[in-house]
Amino acid sequence: MQNKIIKNLKYFDCEKDTHLLLAVSGGVDSMVMLHFFQQNKSFFNFSVAHINHCYNADSQKMEKLVKKQCGNENNLIIEHIETESIKSNIESKFRKLRYNELEKIRKKVKADLIVTAHHADDQAETIIMKILNSSGFDGLKGIRKKNRNIIRPMYNISKCEIKKYATNNLINYIDDPTNLDISFTRNFLRNNVFPELKKLKKDIHLPFIDFSKRINEVHDLIDFNVQNFCNSVNYNAQKDFIEIDKNEFFNLPFLVQFRIITNLCFKKTFKKNDIRDLKDFFRKNDTGSTRNFLEKTIYIDKKSLFIYESLNKEYFKKVDPGKKMKIDNFTFSWNFHNKPISFNSNAQVEYIDASKLKSNLVIRSIREDDSFLPLGMKGHKKVIKFLKDKNLSLINRKKSLVVCNDSEIVWVAGHQLSDRYRVKDNSKKIVKLNFFRN
Repeated sequence: MQNKIIKNLKYFDCEKDTHLLLAVSGGVDSMVMLHFFQQNKSFFNFSVAHINHCYNADSQKMEKLVKKQCGNENNLIIEHIETESIKSNIESKFRKLRYNELEKIRKKVKADLIVTAHHADDQAETIIMKILNSSGFDGLKGIRKKNRNIIRPMYNISKCEIKKYATNNLINYIDDPTNLDISFTRNFLRNNVFPELKKLKKDIHLPFIDFSKRINEVHDLIDFNVQNFCNSVNYNAQKDFIEIDKNEFFNLPFLVQFRIITNLCFKKTFKKNDIRDLKDFFRKNDTGSTRNFLEKTIYIDKKSLFIYESLNKEYFKKVDPGKKMKIDNFTFSWNFHNKPISFNSNAQVEYIDASKLKSNLVIRSIREDDSFLPLGMKGHKKVIKFLKDKNLSLINRKKSLVVCNDSEIVWVAGHQLSDRYRVKDNSKKIVKLNFFRN
């Protein structure tokens, strides 16, 4: 068993100068882990943390046992947490409080990693619990060998091996009496289900270790496909939004789609209902539809998916002639100019009849009710409808701006001039407009 732990610690890159914080409860698993480190103290730098939940009659006994085992040789930190108010979902809430406290201690003693005594039987129980709870594919990985600042060097060691080590080395420990309470799912599995399974297969933890490995291999395959997709031209991450090629994205398996959306676009955990809604949203693939998830919006455009938090950045700026305005990703300027000999097709430059202009022009964001008279047309058209008809993507529509003379639109910048301001044969006063995307 010791060789397994040493090998696992090497896998976690634990060197002599790595400061480890051992989470020791007083139960057999963590007391065996503590004994191992004490026997190998010349190879490892460690402190010990004991979290007393003050939940049962043996809490104080377990605290005293850990104190006694550590003596004056180990840096021991003991913290008490208030749990009396917790009446439901006890295991989960206790675990969250415990890890929060361990993280505080880790920072306090400047440890690099927290070490817990989770073992192979814990892994088997966790996987069964995840299946019973209809957890997503991520949940089937069970207990992770390493999760951020937490490592579990006993993950592939069975409870039987741990108890044998405890017996051979005369290790004192106290069984937590709450482990006998079969109203908790884990305890029911541990006390009622797994003893029966072990009658069929003595080393019942082994197939669950193999199962966890296979699941991790599938996750690696998904990650590989996600990375390839996101390194391609099909994935475009900008400051305010993410654009994804719709056709290429919907050709991917849903698990790859889901990983792209959750890990890269949202970086948050989706609830079961969210996953079902997301899958249904993708299946329908209705152009122009939107769905809000976790404070962000997914919009299905004609060719792309857009993910954004907010695109409603408002611009309103009065610009004097000869002045240049540069904000975020665009530059705008205007000035009086001679009538051009010929007009080119450069969408970034326009010439207008300036006879109706006031002292300055305004460049601003598009409003819902904006309308103008497009060049060459007889009737007014809403700006939003005009941009949609040009097959502009949602993002390009949101980024579009209008140049106004007072409240009247002169130019949908970079797209279309108002017919009211076109240069005529008898136009005497000319203005040149310049609009460039940076």
